[in-house]
Amino acid sequence: MNLQFINVTDNPNQFFNLLPDDWKPYLVPYWEDYKDAAKIYVLKENGEVVAGGLVFSKSLPDMSDFERSLQHLFEDGYLYIGFIWVPLEKRNRNLASQWLTLLKKQDIKQKYWLTIEEEWLKHFYEKNGFTLVEESDGDENKEWLYVFN
Repeated sequence: MNLQFINVTDNPNQFFNLLPDDWKPYLVPYWEDYKDAAKIYVLKENGEVVAGGLVFSKSLPDMSDFERSLQHLFEDGYLYIGFIWVPLEKRNRNLASQWLTLLKKQDIKQKYWLTIEEEWLKHFYEKNGFTLVEESDGDENKEWLYVFN
């Protein structure tokens, strides 16, 4: 498998076209506001985008209350990882894990944080070196904070 890890921030449609339709309204209309604080990285296999995600260097306007309470992480040198996506037909090939590995290799001293809203993702991030640090209060709309140091 010949994978390339590429920054496509200047050509975001390479990633946007990969996203499911229900994710696009949360990102595409706001890209002009996000683009100065975000980088888009994709994995390409034989020229085809097979996975991707974003890395943010500052807070986004649509963050949850839980995420807003964690803004100090930016000041502590962390970057926020969001919108990681692998199309359904490309799954079970460790592409998201490879995306994370290649991102972390770019700068081995860089720290990252992210939140998840689906408990089944815990194992995935823990397997990829992230540590559970905190979870939101309440039973509804539960979120978990993970960091990578």
